[in-house]
Amino acid sequence: MNDQKPERRKRILLAAREVFANEGFRTAEVKTIATRAGVGKATIYKHFDSKEDLLLSVVKADLQAIRDIALTNLVGAGHPLERLKSTSLAIADYLDQNRNFSMVLIREAGEFMPEIQRLHEDVVSANQAFADAFFDAMKSEGVLPDIPNQILLNLLMNLTIGTVYSWTLNKEQDLRSQVQQLFDLWIKGTAKT
Repeated sequence: MNDQKPERRKRILLAAREVFANEGFRTAEVKTIATRAGVGKATIYKHFDSKEDLLLSVVKADLQAIRDIALTNLVGAGHPLERLKSTSLAIADYLDQNRNFSMVLIREAGEFMPEIQRLHEDVVSANQAFADAFFDAMKSEGVLPDIPNQILLNLLMNLTIGTVYSWTLNKEQDLRSQVQQLFDLWIKGTAKT
């Protein structure tokens, strides 16, 4: 029975993401999420305190998935900028697969933004040592200026959040293409003449 609980929780999170994306957070019903997950409504409340807790759990799972994509792609051989580019493209693909859920967060979850920001900051701080090592490698290659890593991280995060925000709101934009263009500009700007 215990072996089924993590799988059941995962099914609930996937169902919640789909229902929130299709119906919006405010109009989504826990009963609909339960039906889609193949569990009873009471089972959802055994795993999550409320619909709001369920939303924040989906966001936390997404942040962890993005962190895992980043770590998988950033570690390894190759030029740091190319590894960052492949990481960014992989994250763009992940976000593209979850575009409707991103729209829910932008449109409806404003009241949860302080908690979402806290979840994000927890992930960032838990991986700060890795980020520092990676930024230091990029500085040694001459593709980042020699400024404090925290400032670099904030700049990259703000660029990322702004790009994702505008992409989410504009159904015509392709996130992968935008990421590719940003890296082309970066590579052109850091090319040694």
